[in-house]
Amino acid sequence: MHVTAMKSRHASPEPNDVRQIRLKITVVVERDDDSYHAYCPAFKGLHVDGNSVDDAVRKAQEAATVYIDSLAAHGDPLPIGPDCDLLKEEQIPTVPAGALLRHFELQWPSLSTFGIR
Repeated sequence: MHVTAMKSRHASPEPNDVRQIRLKITVVVERDDDSYHAYCPAFKGLHVDGNSVDDAVRKAQEAATVYIDSLAAHGDPLPIGPDCDLLKEEQIPTVPAGALLRHFELQWPSLSTFGIR
């Protein structure tokens, strides 16, 4: 599948024309002495460190956002495959001025259910 990242942040589309894609991106987190190393196999060169698993995942998410913004700025395709999957394309709902729109995914049962962090 070939999907090109769109320049959603750089253009000023009409509110009804805004589309959003939702991606599922694999992040691998490994312990590295007193810290954690995280990387996204789909995005070459995307490696971050964090003080905790959550910190490493958060930094990987931030780095993935910058990576995808760069793909969009250059009109490059998203690396859709086993480690970066397009979940769906959706119309962004109307959001009141000053409000934020966020999405998240849950995996259940989670590792914390079993006392693993």
